[in-house]
Order: sequence, then C-alpha cells, then structure tokens
Amino acid sequence: MSHPKTHLSGTRLLTALVFVACSPTPVSALNPTDQTAPSMTRSVTSAPIAPTAYIAPDGQGDGSTATNAADLTQLNALIAQAGPGATIELAAGVYNVDLPVALSNGGAHGAPVTIRGPATGPGPVLQGTRADPYDPLAEPGKPLFRLNAGADHLAFAGLTCQNVGNGCFLVAEPITDLSITRITATNVRRFFENAAADGGPDATINGLSISNVVVRGFSKGAIRLAYDTHDVSIVDVLGDSLQYDGDNFAIGVHLIDSVHDVVIERVTMNNARDTIHDYWNGDGFAAEPDVYNLTFVETSASGNTDAGYDIKATNVHMVNVGASDNKRNFRFWGANTVLDGCFGANPNLRGGTGTQVQVHVVDQADVRLVGCTFVDSDEDTIVFQVEGDAQLSVRDTEVARAAASVLSRVEPAARIELLELVDQTS
Repeated sequence: MSHPKTHLSGTRLLTALVFVACSPTPVSALNPTDQTAPSMTRSVTSAPIAPTAYIAPDGQGDGSTATNAADLTQLNALIAQAGPGATIELAAGVYNVDLPVALSNGGAHGAPVTIRGPATGPGPVLQGTRADPYDPLAEPGKPLFRLNAGADHLAFAGLTCQNVGNGCFLVAEPITDLSITRITATNVRRFFENAAADGGPDATINGLSISNVVVRGFSKGAIRLAYDTHDVSIVDVLGDSLQYDGDNFAIGVHLIDSVHDVVIERVTMNNARDTIHDYWNGDGFAAEPDVYNLTFVETSASGNTDAGYDIKATNVHMVNVGASDNKRNFRFWGANTVLDGCFGANPNLRGGTGTQVQVHVVDQADVRLVGCTFVDSDEDTIVFQVEGDAQLSVRDTEVARAAASVLSRVEPAARIELLELVDQTS
C-alpha cells in the first residue's frame, strides 16, 4: 500500500529539563591539621529492591526462587504477597491453561506489579483449550487472564498466548492502570475483551496501554473496549484475522458504549471476514455512536469484507491513515470527523449487498478530508458516496480512477464540497 500524502499542521516537541544542584560542605573549609576537625563521612541510602516471585509450567513451590517456582494458578496470591513494584517472572515453557486465571490483586500508583517472561531467550507460551485449527462449530475456548475488581496497576510483558477464547485478557470488573506489551497471540476468539462478569453493570478501564502486540487468527476481534473506558493508548499493534469466518463476526478494533479519549497509532487491522449474512460484515476499525474523542495516527486496514474504518463516533481526528481492498475503505456516521492525510486504494465488494466505495458518509455525519489520495481502476467503484443529511468537504486531494466509475453520488439532502481536487480518469 502506498503511503498517504502527508499534510500535518505542525509538530509539537515537548522538552523537559530538570536541574539538580548539590552544595556539600567544601573540603577546604576543614583544617586538615586540626585533629579535632570532624571526619568527612558519606551516607548512602539504597532504594529498596523490589521483590521477584517465580512461576514455572511445572511449579510446585512457593514462588520465592526460580528453583522453588509456583504454579500459574498461584499468580493472584503471589501478586498480593510480593506487593507494589514487584515482578512475577514466568519461566519459559508451555503452560496448559484449562480455566481462566482470575486476578483481584494489583500494585499501586507508580508501582505496578509486572507479570512477564524472561528478559532473554524463549518465553512462556500460555495455551488454552480452543480448537486448533479454528472451526466455528468446535470448542471456542475460554479466557486466559480474567481481571476483576482490585486488579489495578498491573503490567504484562513478554508472553505468548494461543488457542484462547474470549480474551487473552478479559477485564470483567472496573480496574485502573493496565499495561500490556510485547505479546503474541494466535488462534483466539478475541485478544482483549472488556465485558462485565455475570451480568454485572460495569467493567470500565481507567487508563489502558496496549503496545507491541501481534494477533494472528481471531474470529471475533483483536481488541474490544466498552463501558466508560477512557485514557487509552493502542500503539504498534498488528491484527490479522486470517479470514476466520463463521463467528458472527470479526472486527479488528471495536469501541462501544461511551468509550472515549483513545489514541490508536501505527495499528494495522486486516482480513476480518463474514459470509454468513446477506450483508457481509467485518471491519478493520469500528466505533459506535456514543464513543468520542478518538485519534488515529498512521493506521491501516485492508482485506476486510465490510469497512476498513466504520466510525460512528464524534470528535474524530485521523492523521496519515490508509485503507485498501475493503468493501468501503472509509465509512463515517458521526459529527466533527477530520482526516488530515489519508490514502484509499482498490475498494473490493467480495460478496453480499452494498456498494464498493472509497469514502462513504451517511446519516448526519460531518466529515472533512484534507490532503488525501484515492486510487482505483475498477469501473464499479464510487469514490465519494454521501447519504442522508451528511456533509463531506474534500480539499487538496488527488483521485485516480476508471473513466466509467463514479466520482460522487450524493443524495438530495446531503452535501459535498470538492475544493482543489485533481480527478484523473483512465
């Protein structure tokens, strides 16, 4: 996929400098010949060393040392025993996990408990009961880690999860400050799920960071966030559904309820697939109507049977985003959506109902595109489709398309504004 044309309004660089001055008593102030002069002493106070506890696939000990490692089922107790700032190290090897590992203990603000694999060498592989290879009629699997109330200030790093059901990480009750990094997942229903336990009212996350994650093979989604979850960062994540079909249906990143203040940067979501309905669903990124304050930076979506981006949220800012080979590369429903640099290529209606579109703007959406490029050679493509009472403004944009294709299709109550548009047909 070609890179989108860049039009950035500016770059902000924040630099913080901290100066610390120390003024010890100068040695020259002491008389070296005076035997009554006080001797010079230095007092060094060492920071306390955070404890480390150990878990191994065949652990039978109390977790106090690597040779006395505990079993994974003792993780919650070890978090409580080790306390804020501690590290729980999972030894390399395969952990067969039949039931979710429930967590209700955590760290403290500024002192999370870190659950991680070894710093070097092979890491731990957490293996669930999901059917492998994937079969929508076979065992769907269970969650891996279930985070309940109290599981605050936790950090997970350097793990692999495979053959897992609805969440390598399932947040089932409200928590604060969760970090997930350097994780690889294969054959999952979802990698990250946010769903209240046993019909509970809430599972809001206050502060979430997901980074450096690869998810290959998901049937429902890579990441779903719900409730009033906020202050979220999703960075450097690759999700590829591998066209898992039949689980009604996959969405790469899905934001629902009143999720807000989310930054999604350098995230790619590919190949969400649905062929079991007359309308083929399956989006790369989707956000529902009550979601707000979203930022996308250098994200991409391709090969999805519905939209690359299906965004109903309000107050959305996208910078240098791309989409290709989706039925609708970009689809917007909400107010105050701005794309500052985007690229769309080769929309593809694989099956089911609907139109093949680069940019689809519907309902009462208000969308502005600046500095975008759209490329396609299929005469069945519509470049800009505007419906309902929606408004679309396009500025400083280049279009390359088939001569028989449609540049814009606009319903009577809708409005489109094309300024500084280069339209090339062939």
